[in-house]
Amino acid sequence: MGYYSSLLNRKFKDVVGQRYDEIMKDYKEFFISEEEYLETEINRILFPLDISVKRIPESMYDLLELYNGEITLVYITDSYICSVIEEVLGRDTAENYCTVKESMGEEILNDVTRNLENKELIVKKRMFSGNKWDDIERISEEFDMVAISKDYGGGRADDNEISPVAQRLVQLLKVNTVLF
Repeated sequence: MGYYSSLLNRKFKDVVGQRYDEIMKDYKEFFISEEEYLETEINRILFPLDISVKRIPESMYDLLELYNGEITLVYITDSYICSVIEEVLGRDTAENYCTVKESMGEEILNDVTRNLENKELIVKKRMFSGNKWDDIERISEEFDMVAISKDYGGGRADDNEISPVAQRLVQLLKVNTVLF
C-alpha cells in the first residue's frame, strides 16, 4: 500500500465503506496518485497569453524561475473572430482589426519576455492566428508543463471566476498544468 493510500485510509478510517468510495470518486481530481507524485523533469514550458491576461503575479515568475526550463510564450489571435468581422464589416476592417490585435500581442509578448529574461530564463515567442482551445491543446503535447492564466480567453464575470477557455484547457490538457 502506497503512502497516499495509507494516508487516506487513516484519514477516513471511521467512514464506512460506501461513503469512503463516494469521497474518493467525488474528489479524485484533487488527490495525487502515486504515479503522478513521481517527480517529473520540467524542461519546456508553454505559456499562452492574450489580451485578457492583464497581470502575471510575481509568484508565477518565481515558479518559472525554479524550473529553469525553456519557456515558449504563445499569443493566438482568434481566427474565427477575424473571419466574422470580415463577413460582417468587410475585408479592410478585418485586416485593421487583425493588425491592431497583432500589435497588442507583440507588446504583451515583449513585456512578459523582458520580465522573464530579467530572471535569466530562456524565452521563445510565437504569434499566430488560430483557435485558442484547439491550438493550445495540440501544441501542449510538445511541452512538459503549461502555465495558464485564469483570465486566458476572456469571458469572466468577476475576478474569482476562471474563463471558459482556461477551464476547458485545464480539464483537457494531458501535461502538467499550472493555473494562476
